[in-house]
Amino acid sequence: MDEQTERELNDYLSLLFWTETASVAEIQGAMLVASGVTKEDLKMAIRCMMDSDRPALANDFPELLANRVTLSGLRSQHIELAEAMDVLEDSLKRREHDLSYPLKGYGLALGCVRKLQNFGIISAAQRELLLSELVRIKRGDVRDN
Repeated sequence: MDEQTERELNDYLSLLFWTETASVAEIQGAMLVASGVTKEDLKMAIRCMMDSDRPALANDFPELLANRVTLSGLRSQHIELAEAMDVLEDSLKRREHDLSYPLKGYGLALGCVRKLQNFGIISAAQRELLLSELVRIKRGDVRDN
């Protein structure tokens, strides 16, 4: 390995270590000022963290997540999730008119998302985005990411 390649690898490893412990605000700030190869390396480091120790970074950098999925996309492929979402949506509609009506289907939908991850259908980062989407639906904010 030549000196240039070794220096680039060391710089990238340093970036990975920094990304592992940096706050989201620090990473966002670095993304704002970075350019060129440095910005591409930073994006790659964020993707690595999403795939390993920090899947929740997907909530702050969804554009960097490969193979993004949505609840609506998955519910057409997975009957259990579709049924859970139907129950959740029905209970949310009923709660609009009767606040005492219990919220149903939310826990089941959470369990379905976890099951999809356990079976390797979605990654931890994809799960984080789906959980955020579920929270938005629960609050009544049903816009897409």
